[in-house]
Amino acid sequence: MDLRAGELSDRHVTLVPFDVARDGPALRDMAETLGERIETWPYYNPPSDWIGAWLANIEARTADGKLIPFRVSLPDGRFAGISTYLGPDAISRNVEIGMTMYTKDAQGTEVNPAAKRLLLAHAFECGALRVQFNVDQRNTRSQAAVKKLGGVQEGVLRDNRVLPNGVLRSTVVFSILASEWPAVKAGLDARLAVFE
Repeated sequence: MDLRAGELSDRHVTLVPFDVARDGPALRDMAETLGERIETWPYYNPPSDWIGAWLANIEARTADGKLIPFRVSLPDGRFAGISTYLGPDAISRNVEIGMTMYTKDAQGTEVNPAAKRLLLAHAFECGALRVQFNVDQRNTRSQAAVKKLGGVQEGVLRDNRVLPNGVLRSTVVFSILASEWPAVKAGLDARLAVFE
């Protein structure tokens, strides 16, 4: 189950491998612009250079094969955000989709369903049996977005992570199984048809 891809695209977005040197400045600008709106982000830790630490983490985990990050771009090439495969497990054939953040202008548009449609399709086409989403329990907006995608809530990992700013996080776990993908895909296609 090799989830690397040179490009995933449709009429709404294009995903290409995230390159820290090329895309880091745009990610930094996005994160700084969003400010406290992303305080539940697992790397958020001002006043430190938490964005620099996050970019270093992306680079190191990508080199180790533990992360497959994608730059999300609009049809005109503008940076719209990042979304990532985390912890791909070729033996159990499962992967997490996460580390997703979008620019203010891209939020609430077709960008997220389009990007997730591409990532989910690619994962299942590559043989994934299960795609997981882990969301901070405080982040009700992201939980609603995953449910709207078709994710099934499995439960809550209570106090399972200490964040860099000292916050003790609980994580809501969602998943989509390969057997559920046809119905989820149809739902996403119907949502995206509204934007065409």
